[in-house]
Amino acid sequence: MMPDNYTKREMNEDFQDIKAHIKEEKLQGAAITILIDDVLEHYEVATRFKYNKSKGHYRDLLSRLVKTYGH
Repeated sequence: MMPDNYTKREMNEDFQDIKAHIKEEKLQGAAITILIDDVLEHYEVATRFKYNKSKGHYRDLLSRLVKTYGH
């Protein structure tokens, strides 16, 4: 198993990429909820397999998405 070296900077880059995708694709409502659910699924997998750094990355990303899009 390879170590996971996510940083806050990378999480911010991922957030900006997702934000740009939402804007470019003009996603709204349910489509944004589905996207957030996908991030939640990644978080749950990281939690199950005890990938602590990935878990923190997805937790922070999920938190920013929920705060920004209010789901």
